[in-house]
Amino acid sequence: MDFLTAVKTCLISKYANFQGRASRSEFWFFTLFFCIYAFIAGFLLGYAGVRKDTVEVALLISYLPILIPYFAVAARRLHDMNQSGWIQCVFMPGFIADEFLGTGWILYLVTLGLYIFWFSQKGNKSKNKYGPVPKK
Repeated sequence: MDFLTAVKTCLISKYANFQGRASRSEFWFFTLFFCIYAFIAGFLLGYAGVRKDTVEVALLISYLPILIPYFAVAARRLHDMNQSGWIQCVFMPGFIADEFLGTGWILYLVTLGLYIFWFSQKGNKSKNKYGPVPKK
């Protein structure tokens, strides 16, 4: 699956679909799109002069339309490895630790490394309880 196909699949045809399976390429291309989206949103908010005390709320609001498909594709990616989609919740505390802890960035980096490792694993090569093998 190429970049544009992955983005179209996640944003249009499977926007809030937490059922089925997603290939590594679908997940990682959509993750790249999410990072590009987040960078542009942050840049535009900074350019617009959003105050520092309200920028986090503004970023959260700008991320809302893309968070649902991101969680959905992550759940489908976990399904491809025959795992529950709820496992992605294990990574949440590590990703928000930097907000609340002075040295949270260490936990954030460890969590990011584990996240990349976990989601890079190969999926099942045959049909599993979540459905058939996804298209590449």
